[in-house]
Amino acid sequence: MGTPRDMTNAFLQRLAAQDADGLGELFAETIDWVVPGDRKVTPWAGRRSRKSEVPDYFRDLWAALEPGRSVVSVEALVTEGDDAVVFAVFDHVAATTGRPFHTDVAMRLTVAGGKITRMRLYEDTSAISAAFSA
Repeated sequence: MGTPRDMTNAFLQRLAAQDADGLGELFAETIDWVVPGDRKVTPWAGRRSRKSEVPDYFRDLWAALEPGRSVVSVEALVTEGDDAVVFAVFDHVAATTGRPFHTDVAMRLTVAGGKITRMRLYEDTSAISAAFSA
């Protein structure tokens, strides 16, 4: 079974490889997932409760970004018990507007039974909305 550190490292590796299906495999069948944001502007934002929703989240997100113009810089990974927190910086360009955006990120993953059961993303939703707004 994967530890929180192992599962988070696998998550980050599959994220870097843009392996949507592989990311989905890391999650338990029932999940507690929250990505903040205005769904009218960023339709991938919101809650997810099933493993089957994870790959589509990433496909929708990646389709909204200009290919080859994203940089994800992981600065730290901290684990405590069943939780792991990733501190990172995301730099992307919105495909629909061509506007770049930068956000510091904290992402909390909870692991139980060797699978990710909870994901919380904390980022600058104002900067992201501004980049995607017409």
